[in-house]
Amino acid sequence: MADGRLARLRHRLRRDGVGAVLRKAFADHVFRSSASVVLEADSRDVRLGEIRVDPGVALLAISGDDPVPPLCPWMRHRHADFARMLKAGLLGFFVLRDRIAVGCAWIALSDHHDPRTREYYAVAPGEAYHFSWLLDPAERPRGTALPFVRWVVATLRNRGVRRMYGVVDRANRASYRVLERFGYRESGTLVRHYVLLHRCWTRVSRYDGTLGLYDPRRGRRRA
Repeated sequence: MADGRLARLRHRLRRDGVGAVLRKAFADHVFRSSASVVLEADSRDVRLGEIRVDPGVALLAISGDDPVPPLCPWMRHRHADFARMLKAGLLGFFVLRDRIAVGCAWIALSDHHDPRTREYYAVAPGEAYHFSWLLDPAERPRGTALPFVRWVVATLRNRGVRRMYGVVDRANRASYRVLERFGYRESGTLVRHYVLLHRCWTRVSRYDGTLGLYDPRRGRRRA
């Protein structure tokens, strides 16, 4: 096992360089912060279109005592987390390629409390909180994200959900742009996360207008 960790470290050093590896280690184990915005949409206004997936790709929804499907290597370490989410009452949506899950979304239809980040989000009847969206980076060039999001939103709308919302990091260009494409807009809620020595704090505040994307390397908004 130690040899495996050492091999992965060598690979990251060759790929990213010493500076990037050290910065990531500091962020993972000492301190990091992020600024996120709440994106929301009315499902009646969301632009969906036809749901089409590649051959070999399937869409799966799970809840309650349903088993978590086999996960790709990129998500495999999250199996226990996914099982806990099911137990907590969240709905799981998966996109599978050749019967292996390569992406997922976790949705709460009732008030959601995350003790790890000390966040609380109220979910009224007819609302859905997007707790998490994940997609294997290898799937992004294949165009998997758009039909997957389209299917999740259509499924929620068919369940009577009207307001859908979630927290998106301002540095996460892919997630922000995909939801924006479907008609999601900023709701005026800013969520700041702080992690010090693996302990998390969250600060929520209000703002007017649109903050947009943010590039932490340059300290300014990204178009």
